[in-house]
Amino acid sequence: MLLGAVVAVSCGNDDDLTPTTSPQEKGDNENANTLYTAYSRRMEMPRLVGGPTDIFRVKSVPTYGVNFSYEFSCDRRATYWIAYRWDIDNTVDNNVGRSDQWADDLELPEQYRVTTYDHNNDGYDRGHMLASEDRQNSWQANVQTFLMSNMHPQYNAFNGKDYVWYNMEIRVRQFYSGWTRKDNAQDTIYAVKGGTIGTEGGSISPRDQIIEVTPKGLIVPRYFYMAFLYKNTQASQGGYKAIAFWVEHTDGRDTTRGNDLQKCVISIDELERRTGIDFFCNLPDDIENVVEANATPKAWGFY
Repeated sequence: MLLGAVVAVSCGNDDDLTPTTSPQEKGDNENANTLYTAYSRRMEMPRLVGGPTDIFRVKSVPTYGVNFSYEFSCDRRATYWIAYRWDIDNTVDNNVGRSDQWADDLELPEQYRVTTYDHNNDGYDRGHMLASEDRQNSWQANVQTFLMSNMHPQYNAFNGKDYVWYNMEIRVRQFYSGWTRKDNAQDTIYAVKGGTIGTEGGSISPRDQIIEVTPKGLIVPRYFYMAFLYKNTQASQGGYKAIAFWVEHTDGRDTTRGNDLQKCVISIDELERRTGIDFFCNLPDDIENVVEANATPKAWGFY
């Protein structure tokens, strides 16, 4: 049983972490985050659950600042989601390699923290949400991708090389390597990844969201998702377009790749319906309502 409330804070400058109690602005954005504004109003952030036992954390590195953010459920000992971005600063490929420095996230309370021991010998991979390969610009940033807070248990035949999660990561890497690096130095891709961990509010019942709870208390999600918002001043719909991927977590050696990944594409609106999470809530409502309703694979390089 949880004892008392856990204060939701993040790392960084304390001046940035003061919760705001000011009224939410109306008209422009009805559902934006209002707590911990300096970080939670970043464009990649979903709307925080903000429950008394939920913890919001931000991981930063000196070279360019925020690496990724997440909200952690102490009740479930699992992250709701990992949010991050690709831009000109963090997509510079310095080929720093895999640090493989698997580690506990010491910013979480010890009694709820997921440990490397919890992930040992349970029949599952330690599945990255923010991939190691997507933080090759900085050794420190790569090290942070190996924190247990960035992991969910995944079957090897889902997460391993040439399987569907791995192939989704490759396809998304093609998105940003083709756009953010080459076309426009101001382009940004905002990303959220996660697995279903038995929460209320979506169309899938909490029990149907999970495969099992391991003997060491880790939730194994039944579904995984990726949500992406691309900002480009030359694009339609106010400079933004969005897409989501949804895939069932199976041990079936799914090698779906390339253009066949279209079968995993859904709109952000549909992803929100299934998960109960409000993605990209900090977009102005007029833009959010348009881009989240549409999923156009061709606009993302599928054919």
